[in-house]
Amino acid sequence: MYNTKPSHLIRQRHSCRTYQRFPLSDPDLSALKTFANRYAVGPFGHQSRFRVLPASDYDPGTLPRLGTYGFIKNPAAFILGAISNQSGALEDFGYSMELLVLKATDLGIGSCWLGGTFTKSRFARQMDLLPDELFPAVTALGYPSNQISWLDRTVRIFAGADHRLPWDRLFFSNTWEEPLPENQAGDYLLPLQLLRLGPSASNKQPWRVLKESVNWHFFLERNPNYPPPVFGQLLDVADLQRIDMGIAMAHFQLGLEEAGLEGKWISISQDIDTQGTDREYIISWQPNQG
Repeated sequence: MYNTKPSHLIRQRHSCRTYQRFPLSDPDLSALKTFANRYAVGPFGHQSRFRVLPASDYDPGTLPRLGTYGFIKNPAAFILGAISNQSGALEDFGYSMELLVLKATDLGIGSCWLGGTFTKSRFARQMDLLPDELFPAVTALGYPSNQISWLDRTVRIFAGADHRLPWDRLFFSNTWEEPLPENQAGDYLLPLQLLRLGPSASNKQPWRVLKESVNWHFFLERNPNYPPPVFGQLLDVADLQRIDMGIAMAHFQLGLEEAGLEGKWISISQDIDTQGTDREYIISWQPNQG
């Protein structure tokens, strides 16, 4: 899957907005396309559809009008993605896109997620979207500039990109009143550490995990700065915090595999008590018994 341990890739990868003026090599483009086809199905079973397109395929005069593209300098390529509009689809999209982004990191390629704030129709035409498909996000790619630009530094500082919520605000044991101590995570320390390092829209880190017996239940704690999903639908903007949950699930899964832990993703929402919180149940991970 990767040439480098996922834990190293996750710790190495950061949003890159300034690239060298070189196209991606043919071997790198081929490797990304192969990976995109092979690892396109997420835990809910939905398949994302990706295209990796060189930036040269776009009219240079139109690119600066793509909203957040203005924060990206000299991209070499873009990952475009679409997925059928179903329950769990955005989580699966985030999951599969993050695996692909980490493959880019594995190849020495920088990346930056673009979602929700760009004029997506110019990209969407390249995807030949079906009537029931969502076009949630785009990722810019390129070989990182040899020097960190003022733009990258400014955006990272403004977004607080290097800040992570403390462990006791993310992980809980049996009830929401009982944080899971880091020194009691046991074999799951690495998966939880990698989950905590996940990127998220505006660095809001909306994931919360409740350990109950042997199961790990994933919840979404929405940030009030983001519009409710119904308004996002009216504005034709993807529910970015559900994509973030998929990214968290991908990091957790990669940590599990690196730690040699086996199990499966299951949905047992009817048995989960949100215990008076407004957190939304997403999915659970259950280890193999035996």
